[in-house]
Amino acid sequence: MITLGLSEILVGTAAPGGTMPGTMAKIGKTYQETCVINQERAEVTEHYEEGRAAPEVRLKQKKVPVLTFSLLDPDVAELIAYVGGSNIGTVDAPKWGMDGSEVVANKAIRVKSEQGLWVDIPNADIEAVVNARLTKKGLFMVDFIVTPMAVTSGKAIHAYDGSSGLVVDPTTLTFTAAADATGQEITADSTGDVTYAAAEPGADWLVVTRALKVVTVTVLANTNSEARSTNVTIIADGFTAVVPVTQAGAAA
Repeated sequence: MITLGLSEILVGTAAPGGTMPGTMAKIGKTYQETCVINQERAEVTEHYEEGRAAPEVRLKQKKVPVLTFSLLDPDVAELIAYVGGSNIGTVDAPKWGMDGSEVVANKAIRVKSEQGLWVDIPNADIEAVVNARLTKKGLFMVDFIVTPMAVTSGKAIHAYDGSSGLVVDPTTLTFTAAADATGQEITADSTGDVTYAAAEPGADWLVVTRALKVVTVTVLANTNSEARSTNVTIIADGFTAVVPVTQAGAAA
C-alpha cells in the first residue's frame, strides 16, 4: 500500500477507553508540508561480560510515534483549545489570554491521508506553541506536538486503510410489501458500539434502532404498488456506512 499526502486532520473528544469518538471536526488549516509522524529509536541498555565486545543482554524500550504539524492562521477559539488560556473578551469580540498555568485537555486525533493509511490517536496529549513571524512573508502559526497516551483498551495509536470505511453486514436490506415488526439486523464490524443509526429524513415507513454493534430496521406495510427505498446511515468508531433499504410494492 502506498500512502501519500495529507487530506485533513480531525479532532474530537479524547477517548481514554480506546474507542474513537463518533463525532470529529477538522482541526483547522494545516500548513503545507508540516505534517510528520516520526518514531524515535528505542532507548537501549546493553550488558556485557568483562572483556567481550558482544552484549549478553540487550534491552530495548520502544517509543510511540509522535505527530507534529503546524496550524495556519488560528483564531481565538483555537488558541484557547490547543495552546491554553481563556476568552478574556466578550462573545462578540473574543480575546485570547493566558498566563501559562492552563492545562490543555487531551483530544482524539485522526490523520487522514489523500491515499493509503489513516492514523488514529484516541487519547492524545497536545503540546501547542505559538510560532508567529510578523513579517511581510511571515505567518501566525501554532506548532503541534501530539503524543499518543495510554488507553484502557486497545492500542495508543492505530494505522489502517482509510478507504475501507465502516464494514457492516449485510450491506443492503430488502423487505416484502408486508409489515415486518421483527425487522432485519445490520452488524457493524467495529471496535466500539454503533454511535448513530438513522434513515433519511421523511422515511417514516421504517424504524431504525441500535444496540451495541447491531442496528435493527423494521418496516410498516407498503400498500402502494410502487416499491420504496431509503438509506440507513450508520456510524461507529468515527466511520460511516450507508446501507440501502428497499421495500417491494403491494401486489396489484
